Amino acid sequence: MKNKKKVVSVLFLLSAFFMLISAVYAQEIKFMLGGNLSKYRISPAVYYHSVLGDGYTYEISSKKGFLLGVGIEFNLGRNISFEIDALYLQKCTKAHLSYSRLEIYVAPKKYTLHVISIPVLLKIKFLQGTSPYILGGHELSLILSHGSKSSLDGETEDFISRKEDTTTFESSLVFGVGLEMKVKAASFFIEGRYHYGLNNIIKGHIDWESTKTRAVVLILGLKIKFQK
Repeated sequence: MKNKKKVVSVLFLLSAFFMLISAVYAQEIKFMLGGNLSKYRISPAVYYHSVLGDGYTYEISSKKGFLLGVGIEFNLGRNISFEIDALYLQKCTKAHLSYSRLEIYVAPKKYTLHVISIPVLLKIKFLQGTSPYILGGHELSLILSHGSKSSLDGETEDFISRKEDTTTFESSLVFGVGLEMKVKAASFFIEGRYHYGLNNIIKGHIDWESTKTRAVVLILGLKIKFQK
């Protein structure tokens, strides 16, 4: 509950700030809602247990999450714009520990990473008005919380926080395509993005260990142009 209040407060302040900037500089503001399919990339693929002496792997699969946020665009040219967004985003994964020889069953865990994401993007449209477009840039995320749940025989354990073992920030590359549909002073758009995590999100790791995020995001949104 405390985490949800923090997210709402941060998004409200960022939305107010973005609307003020848009009003002053007569730029466009975007309101976005969407979902994503994400997973962790854990390496190495095989670990060797110091006690059991047996190899085990993390079987990783994707998990759904959602996003909510706002953004502003600054026009740099006829079909080129600079975009800054503020998003609340969930990055999730399912992980199942599997031993190669011993018949030991470990309940799969569902991990959820709650972040405030600030992507800075360059957007290029192909046409004036209604048009497809491409975008790309960098994302810096503030990690609000990180934890896991597991379920066995229909029973789900309580949420276990892993925030102390998680870094404060995550850095990612972002690439995407979209379609913008112009309607007078507003536009509706649908957009797909791929978020490629660059840094290890786990603290105190051994040099050869790494946990990074990957996410495919689908966004629906409304863009409004502020008039002076």
